[in-house]
Amino acid sequence: MDKEIRIYDLHDPQQYEDEKNYWKSKTPEERLHALEVIRETGNKLIYNNKKSSDENQQRLRRVLRVVERT
Repeated sequence: MDKEIRIYDLHDPQQYEDEKNYWKSKTPEERLHALEVIRETGNKLIYNNKKSSDENQQRLRRVLRVVERT
């Protein structure tokens, strides 16, 4: 597999075209997997300490209880 690295100027419109073409070339499963990796990475950054994570899990449980009652 040949790997290619391109460096763009921030205002280069070709960057966005190349990015769209790259993701269009991927299967839906590959795109979903990439999204899941990004989501997990974001969650690790946001909920780095355990206390934060526990608080958010409790909030989610409360919301689920409300949804189940209605």
